[in-house]
Parts: sequence; C-alpha cells; structure tokens
Amino acid sequence: MNRVIEVNGYHMEYRLFGSGERLIVVMTGMGGSFEEWVSLSEQLSESYQVLLYHRSGYGESEINMRSSRTSSHLLECTELLDALQLKQPIILVGHSYGGLCAQHMAKLILDRVVGVVLVDSTSHNLSILDELETPIMDGQYSDEDWRTMCRSYSNLSKEELERLHQPELSLEQQGLSSDVLARLKRFYQSPQLYKTMLEEESFWHDDASIIKQMGTFSSIPLIVIGRDSEAMIEEGINGGLPEAEIRLLEETWHDLIHKQLRLSNQSELIIAEKAGHQIHLQRPDTIIEAIHRIEQAGRIKTTGS
Repeated sequence: MNRVIEVNGYHMEYRLFGSGERLIVVMTGMGGSFEEWVSLSEQLSESYQVLLYHRSGYGESEINMRSSRTSSHLLECTELLDALQLKQPIILVGHSYGGLCAQHMAKLILDRVVGVVLVDSTSHNLSILDELETPIMDGQYSDEDWRTMCRSYSNLSKEELERLHQPELSLEQQGLSSDVLARLKRFYQSPQLYKTMLEEESFWHDDASIIKQMGTFSSIPLIVIGRDSEAMIEEGINGGLPEAEIRLLEETWHDLIHKQLRLSNQSELIIAEKAGHQIHLQRPDTIIEAIHRIEQAGRIKTTGS
C-alpha cells in the first residue's frame, strides 16, 4: 500500500516491501513512477527490504523549496530514510536519470552504500549525446519539443490536464495490474510532474559535470545493466528511423554504458537481451541477477576469499 509521510515539512509518497539485513532503494528515471517497480519489489522482498518513493514533485510527493537537482534528491532520500528509521546498509538501484542520482549518492555516503546497480543509467558524460549528428531524428521529436510539452502541461490545472491529456502507455506498462494502471494515469496527469521534469532537465548537465568531478565510488560493488543496442536499432528501423542515425545513437549510448564500469574497481556488466530502456519492465530478471551478484561480491569482500 502506498503511504505518505511528512519529511522536513513536506509530504512524501513511498512504499515499503519485506524485511532483511539489506535495504534496496530504487531511484526512478526522469518522469518515471515507482508504480512500475512494484512487481519487481515484491519479488525482491522475499530476501530484502525494498523502498520505493516519489521524489519531490512526483506522484503525491509535494514540491519542496529545494531545486530539483541530484544533490537535493539525495538529501531528500536520506531524510526519508531517517524519517522511516531505516538503518540497514543500502543497495542503490538507479534507472536512467535515477542512475545519475544513485551515482551522486554513492559517492557521498560511502559508509552506508554496499552496492550499486545502474539500470541503463544516464552517464555523467551525457553531453556527448547532444553532439551527435542526428538531424532526421531531431526533426521528428527534439528536446525543445519535449520542453514545450512540459511547459504547456505544467501551466494547466490538474482538471484541465485530466481533460486534455490521455497518457500513451507502453505495452509493458499496459500489462500492469488495473489498480497500478489507474495510479499511473493519475501520475501522468499531474501538472507538478511536468514542472519538476523541466527543472531536473535544466540542471542535469551541470549536475553530471559535478558528479564526474567527484571521481569514483572506490570499491563499492557495481553492476551496470545496459539495454540491447541491436534490439533498439531494429526497433528504430522498423519504426521508420534512419539506420545510420539510430545506430550512431545506440553505439554511443552503449559506449557510455561500458565506461560506467570505471566507477568502481568491483564492477560487472549485464546486457539485458531483447530489452530497451524499460529494463525493469521488460527484463526484471536481470535486475534480480544483479542484486544477487552484489550480495556475492559483498560476501567475498567480507571473507577475503
């Protein structure tokens, strides 16, 4: 059941699963709802305690007075952990932009984080993607088109947005339970979501630069999960995208995913075959496998074997 707790004067929405000596904290992507992670969290809860939460401006979590930066998000997360009195060692799971937040958090609270799983994560070198020559793809739907949409939606009332915007859910999202689908629809019909995403996007290049300058997170076990580039290229071609452009984008993204292995001297790579960016919905087994590998790495480190 979703719950709301007051944290530093603001309401935050969260959900807790299971119990255990390790706490898994999931950091969702930009515009992503934790509702998509419920089924996976239920599976993990057999061995772990799992925390899902909506950061400020997402779902029922109120917009607070802080800016929507990765540094603000990790402070908010630690405050939520304190409010819930969750003291266990943490395994961070960060998807997409949430992976950038997880990188920032791992570098700052080394004493509590015992493992990191980056799920098709945004790279701290994300500016490289902006330099790619993909004019046809950019002409079909550019970053500025996305910003225009977010500005438009953020200026509407909730009632207006509910009337005008019917979210287009992916096939994987459509396969979720009816109650989750109802909550997802409400999630995407909230003006504060689009206001928050705009602010997150406006800061993410600066945040990525700051996170890069902070270096690595040393010997914390790290599993990097990347999407299947060839599957994405085939899907793009079938969708009418020019092969040269989609291949350039996917090869560059894949290279950035590989370079994330340098963040730790205990890192491994998993490619989620036949999965795109929504790995948590398309190949949740790869995330479960990654958590098990993190546990194994921790045991080896502890025993020295």
